[in-house]
Amino acid sequence: MSKSKNPAAGAFKGSVIRRFNWALFVLYLGSVALSAPAVYWMTKQQVYAQAENELGLLVGMGKAIRGYVGGTLRPFFMENDIFFAPGFSGVVAISDVARHFAGLYPDYHIRTSSDNPLNPSNLPKPLEMELLAQFRKNRDLQVIEREGRLDGQRVLVSSAPMVSKPGCMRCHGEPELTSDQITGEYGTKSGYNYELGKVVGINTVAVPLANVNALTLMRSSYVIGLLTLIFALIFIVVNLLVRRSLINPVLELRDTVQAVTKGHIEHEVEVKRDDEIGQLAREVELLRRSFASAMKRLRK
Repeated sequence: MSKSKNPAAGAFKGSVIRRFNWALFVLYLGSVALSAPAVYWMTKQQVYAQAENELGLLVGMGKAIRGYVGGTLRPFFMENDIFFAPGFSGVVAISDVARHFAGLYPDYHIRTSSDNPLNPSNLPKPLEMELLAQFRKNRDLQVIEREGRLDGQRVLVSSAPMVSKPGCMRCHGEPELTSDQITGEYGTKSGYNYELGKVVGINTVAVPLANVNALTLMRSSYVIGLLTLIFALIFIVVNLLVRRSLINPVLELRDTVQAVTKGHIEHEVEVKRDDEIGQLAREVELLRRSFASAMKRLRK
């Protein structure tokens, strides 16, 4: 096939492939734009699901400790007239367990707090004061689960009210009627004169909430990197396929038509395909033959 120079050839050659490239680029930007909120939403769901699962385990552990103290230890010690604080009080038992647990997992919290505690270390922190006030304001509340901050850390908290019962009065009644071991260890200024049926404190467990924004940024960088790699491969493959299967055959046909229009009718159009491009090539070849026949008749 003969080829002729055309000022518009460069623009024509690049127009189709350029459109493909722009379409891919826009699709890439759209994928990146959509991936960011999708990654954020999925990350947040995963963070909360993990936190809620861990929270459920800690709540269950706290209930198990209180059940063990109330159902096994306390009856034994009372029957044998032995006073041992962790064996009588679920609060003391949980506090002891929580202290050891915190040494292993400092980001997790198991606390029993009261604004009238025997042990000053059980005084409520700001978040616990809010929860205690909510339980006292609405006695129908059994559990509060919410986000908050404990010791400067963002956590998911589950809290339940502690309501004074007759068994509590053994340690939290009038100071003069309380065991000497209790008053000797904690004094007589705080932790006494509880009223039956009143909310005197809360049991709280808290698990850390991972930084969603930091995790999202990290995961988004992975996703964007993967998208970039995928689209780069698609870009290369599409460009090669489009140029080889579409652009180059069309340009060859264009050059042939231009040659024929200038009188160069001796070059046949080779038809090597059975698709639309091949059909177009056959039509161009028929046009060339018709033009060649017409030229011969005119010469005679």
